[in-house]
Amino acid sequence: MIGGTIAFLGDVAYALLYCSFVFALIIFANYRNGIWLLALLLPFASTQLVPRQLFGVIGLNPFNILFVLTLLSLFAASAFRREDINFVSLPTTFLIYVGVVSLGAYVGVGSVEKAIVIPPNFEPLTKTAYLLEFVKSLIMLAVAWLAAILSRNGNGRSVIWALAAAYVTFSFVIACYLVVNGITLESLATGESTPTAFAPVDRNFLNWTGLHANEVGLLANIGFAILLYTALATSAPWSRAILLACAGAAATMAALTFSRAAFVGIGITLGYYAWKQRSMGRFLLALSAIVTVALLLPDAFLERASTGLATWDEQAITAGRLDQIWRPLIGTFWEAPIIGHGLYSTQWATPNLRGEMLPVDHPHSAYLAVALDHGIVGVVVVAVFFWSVWRTFSYLSKHHVDPQWRGVFEGCMVCLLCLASDGLTDGRFTPVPQQAALWLCYGLALGQAQSTGSTKNSAHFWRRLGGSGRA
Repeated sequence: MIGGTIAFLGDVAYALLYCSFVFALIIFANYRNGIWLLALLLPFASTQLVPRQLFGVIGLNPFNILFVLTLLSLFAASAFRREDINFVSLPTTFLIYVGVVSLGAYVGVGSVEKAIVIPPNFEPLTKTAYLLEFVKSLIMLAVAWLAAILSRNGNGRSVIWALAAAYVTFSFVIACYLVVNGITLESLATGESTPTAFAPVDRNFLNWTGLHANEVGLLANIGFAILLYTALATSAPWSRAILLACAGAAATMAALTFSRAAFVGIGITLGYYAWKQRSMGRFLLALSAIVTVALLLPDAFLERASTGLATWDEQAITAGRLDQIWRPLIGTFWEAPIIGHGLYSTQWATPNLRGEMLPVDHPHSAYLAVALDHGIVGVVVVAVFFWSVWRTFSYLSKHHVDPQWRGVFEGCMVCLLCLASDGLTDGRFTPVPQQAALWLCYGLALGQAQSTGSTKNSAHFWRRLGGSGRA
């Protein structure tokens, strides 16, 4: 089989096999290397920037191979007692949350065949494709669990640096794309650009990445909040400067999406920092700096941010969501109010099937998505879970013995605010690729919450969260 592959692909096969062998050695030498690489690649895992498959085999891609090798390395290190590894137990709220999402996938898979075909791809949804999307979410949560193990065993900071490298790379790729294709800020502000083979028209200009501009905006804002607050809590001058530069790259990436939700997220991140200043002098200084930066921005950013506000045009402000998506969908809640219609159910919602709304695969509101996909049960479970996540971040941001970790988790609290804001017009409260950095940091938080000596009373707090096992 290997000989046939090499004969068919030639030098490419040799290169792939060689790289696979090298990475396997690196990962099996220390499972921590694999977790670091997974954290580096996770923000890219669902984009076109990482190959989706190799040799035409669905699911055989660099990220999944890396994930399997890391798991094998971890279990081998534990089984053969090469070192003492403290595994991480998971909170009850998290397990119930995953259970509800899994139930949604089970309910939804029976309706997949009714799903409408969404332009411009015009590819019918299959059960295999549907379940693969669900499995991707589970893999992301599994990587977060690996980050938790790394964190509990004393080397979680490497995940933050991996995220910093990922965001700088992603920001650089997007900036280069805009420059090379001659896409101007003015065209992005108005939603119009010159159509070319590489520069699509309107708000789909980043679809070549595999993510919509709004999704890239949330991905960037989550990274911006984490890196900014980590940098501000870092005492080492060079590390602080590097992290601030990486945070700036993430903020630039968010701004270049020209997503109004991304603009709001940037405002939340900076506004929270100004609000948290303890002295009036520092508050006014931070506020003045924010206002100065806003005034120095090119007019294109202000034009995009103020779309529809001058005339109070609700259709322009909501981009048509109100009448063409939300109102038609709200009534379908009562068709399955208890457990919902299933994960990603907008594609087979009654108004979509009848052509009574825009043909979309998402309700463009995370709050509406939870209600329609998972019903009353899902709304309650998701609310309780994210409240427990907020409490975890809040506790660690105040009581962790290391100031840098306190900064990381304060940034995560801001991420939750950005997620809640973004959810008004987009996003999901179930695991999706644009939340990758937040889930990684949730894993870091679980690891730190169960680490001896990370906080003064971590065992008591862990029991209050519903965790099992020793902290």
